[in-house]
Amino acid sequence: PLISHGKPNLNQSVKKMKKEIEIKPIEKRAHWYERRAKFIKERDRIKENSIIFLGDSITEEYNLNKFFPNYPTVNRGISADHIDGVIDRLDISLGDAENAKLLILTGINDIGAGRSENAVKYLYKELTDAVLKRKKYEVYLQSILPTSPAYKNCPPEMIININTYIEELARENNLSFINLYPLFLKDNTKYINDKYTTDGMHLNEEGYKIWTEHLNKTVFNK
Repeated sequence: PLISHGKPNLNQSVKKMKKEIEIKPIEKRAHWYERRAKFIKERDRIKENSIIFLGDSITEEYNLNKFFPNYPTVNRGISADHIDGVIDRLDISLGDAENAKLLILTGINDIGAGRSENAVKYLYKELTDAVLKRKKYEVYLQSILPTSPAYKNCPPEMIININTYIEELARENNLSFINLYPLFLKDNTKYINDKYTTDGMHLNEEGYKIWTEHLNKTVFNK
């Protein structure tokens, strides 16, 4: 489904496995702190009914003003960020508004850094729980995008498994799931279509057009 809603039914095994999961620490880059400082200065940009895009470089490079000129979008992406980095800056990224849409896309850097599938799932659940504890925003969990075969540290099977988990997590919490993954696949493969990417992971102009068209249909009902 493009967007799915449902009643809780997610197996809680990942949560129970907390003590058994090794989460390798990843050092934050200088850019992370620079962006965080920028977000602090711009905190008042998040107003009632803002549309917040939260994630890593794929989000940071999304020219929201160009693709959504008629919507009050706010970009809270940081290149090379990981799920726990997103959690660490969550209060600043969410702002103080009572009502907003929140679109989350993160996880590929955790996979690329060699974190286990269970570790990524656990962190994603921690992020979702942290958001729900802080805000009653309209939350959209977006699937991780495919990569090219060149990214051997991002196996397609792992991306697919984590996306399945994200969909289940959305269903468990009555959130919306946006399945971007199939939109970017090369025919009959589990890899990204070259015409949508600059380097096998990040999106080019055409890729952002595909994403925008999908959000217009599924989130903004255009």
